Amino acid sequence: MASARPSGGARHHADFIKRFTEQEARRREAKQQKVPLTAAQRAARRERLRKIRFIKPADADCTKSNIAGVLRKWKRYNVTSWGTSWQYFREYKQLYARMVGQYMDINDSKEVKKFHDTELIRKHGLRPPNVLGKEVADWNDLLVLLTYNIADDTRIFPRERHRINLWGCYLFLACTGCRPAEIVDNETKKPKDGSWEEIYGPKAIHPSDRAPAMSHKLLQFDSGYVAAQVGAGEDNEEEKLSDEEAKMVDGMLSTETLGRGRPKALCYEDIMLMVVRHPVTGENVHVMAVKVIHHKGADNKPKPNVFILIYFTDPLSDVCRTIFFFTPTRRLMFCLVTVIISIAVHDRAFDALNLTSVKSVFGVKNSGPVRCTPLRWKKEWLKRPVFRWFDGPEISEEKALQYSQLRDDMAQQSLDAGQEKPMQPKDFRRGAANEANGNAPDAVRDQMMRHDPKWATFNSAYINAKVKFHFQNAVLHEPHEDALIEMLTHISVTRELRAGRDIVPAEVWRDLPPDPEIVELEQRRERLKSGQYRIRGHDNEQQVRDLTRQIRSKKAQRLTKIVKEYRADYFYNRPTWDIERQARGEEEEEYVEPDIDLQIPERAQLAEMLCHQPQDLSPAALHERRIQVAELMVALCDKRETARCKLTRQSAQHEVSVKEESPASDAFPLLMQKTQCPRCIGDQRLPYETRVFPYCRPSVMNDHFDREHLEDLKEKEQRDRIFCDHPRCKEEGVKLKNLDHFRAHVMNVHGIELRPSDRAKSFPKSSRRVVPVFA
Repeated sequence: MASARPSGGARHHADFIKRFTEQEARRREAKQQKVPLTAAQRAARRERLRKIRFIKPADADCTKSNIAGVLRKWKRYNVTSWGTSWQYFREYKQLYARMVGQYMDINDSKEVKKFHDTELIRKHGLRPPNVLGKEVADWNDLLVLLTYNIADDTRIFPRERHRINLWGCYLFLACTGCRPAEIVDNETKKPKDGSWEEIYGPKAIHPSDRAPAMSHKLLQFDSGYVAAQVGAGEDNEEEKLSDEEAKMVDGMLSTETLGRGRPKALCYEDIMLMVVRHPVTGENVHVMAVKVIHHKGADNKPKPNVFILIYFTDPLSDVCRTIFFFTPTRRLMFCLVTVIISIAVHDRAFDALNLTSVKSVFGVKNSGPVRCTPLRWKKEWLKRPVFRWFDGPEISEEKALQYSQLRDDMAQQSLDAGQEKPMQPKDFRRGAANEANGNAPDAVRDQMMRHDPKWATFNSAYINAKVKFHFQNAVLHEPHEDALIEMLTHISVTRELRAGRDIVPAEVWRDLPPDPEIVELEQRRERLKSGQYRIRGHDNEQQVRDLTRQIRSKKAQRLTKIVKEYRADYFYNRPTWDIERQARGEEEEEYVEPDIDLQIPERAQLAEMLCHQPQDLSPAALHERRIQVAELMVALCDKRETARCKLTRQSAQHEVSVKEESPASDAFPLLMQKTQCPRCIGDQRLPYETRVFPYCRPSVMNDHFDREHLEDLKEKEQRDRIFCDHPRCKEEGVKLKNLDHFRAHVMNVHGIELRPSDRAKSFPKSSRRVVPVFA
């Protein structure tokens, strides 16, 4: 029987003994440092607590941002629905109760309700809520979005890893029905329009400032001050807390989940990737269990009573967790397991030393009687988000992808793909809920959606307004047209393949009259400039700059409005145009699906394999194709494309393998053109045409160098890690002392003259980001 026991080997036994011994040593040390309080110390603490009547909990930054956001809505937003206007008043009542400390009088609230319903709705013509309907997306809409993202999107991302992130987010939203805040960061940020300062600034008036009968004592500790109300008649003073007391009070008063040690997004510790033995076929299958914990209301805490001194609850102690299981799909475009494995391989997040490639991960098998082999993550990666934010061209290790970025990218890609209206994350949530309805019990549907069954949330807010049942033929006892009804009840029925995001013809832009308001602002700016080009030091410099920002903002708003209204006009009138064209007997316009024409070889090959996947692949062939797709994803994550690639893009797309992505060093001559960038030529993340791209003038190349590379070189200079990135110099390991040495090397060896330090231009960090370019 002894031989049947699991054995980890001598090295693993030694590691366990070392860890266990260190843990015991830490426990003993902590126990020795914990000295019990004396009777005098306990009496002093009782005396201090007797004087304190109430400690106001410190609001979290997120709570303060939400409160300030209520004020911002009343200032900025244009209300068109009476449901929205009444919601604003409800939020105002919450703000009133929060800041004043008492609820609004119920009779006053009823009078406001009367005035709202009889006067405001009629005067401003507010429409009923949800009159425009709620869109519901299905798997066809998901397929359109995924295909466009990988094969047709011409935008420029900081790194192609962001495209893989969007791929994974779309699949999570569609296959789980989760809210975006459960997988990406949707924490409310501090507003920048002055609302925060107006409520929480030093000049803001708080209810406690009006209480003459109570004086304040400040409990000071390292992280700041906590206001405490003490009895009347006592003098204000500052009392220093010990470090132990400061940490305890800070943890109790903070309503923010600081102890979580992770962002409120999907992290690696929420994903359990494992290899299981199939109960029927006996094959080893890679599956995934995802724990969703950051759902709506997960961090709600009990309301503090005014007589309670302090309260503390574990933010994760009573969270209702929902676990979803994912298995490999036959259609690789929809395989979330493959996407997560690719991202994990790119991050090098697997704990096993040999799991550094896609083949090694897919080669893991169960051994002996084991039916499940979990693939563990490295401890330092457990609390890091899976879908992360880009800080310039580099991906962050700690910051999660922002919801605003996901929302905007989804809306823009859906419009570019020909949808009539921009898709939103909730479209997939409604679609998932309606797919579960009927196919799963109501209890499972509510569990999946994180709905409280007693409120019947699905039937009141998420059910598809378009009845997904052929009721007519059911009454007439005729065969049901299920495929037709399925198409009519989702977004894709109105999709127009010829309509992109910006379909405004050139003649419309040319003949469109200028906006009189913008013209008037431009004329006022010209009068202030008095014919001068440079305004630095001018008497009207600030006014000119303010007018320039205002003009830029109004031009952007007008451009967005023109595109939106033209799209609406096009989708409304196109059917009529087609009908009239048919009546005139004109030949029908033949639509030719565009070929996959991409600059990055890995992306082109990946799109080809996903979009043209054969249906009759054997299990072995499908497994090999899955590995190839994952390898291409990993290789694509490190690639990036720039706007100038479009200038050098060839009309024909050649079949290029992964090994052909990096040309040999012989393809890059040591003596370069004076208009080539000495840093881009060695960046293997860029396509070959981008690496050897010649600018029109040396000054333009110097502007690019100062904007994109100068700050990074300055940081490397401080760490004494400046190397020449030219392929030949990289092979020889040419190391340089400082920036001046780098400039001299580039001039003497490569024939490129860079600006000296005193003439180099300074660009803000935001300008070095790769701005999306719309083709």
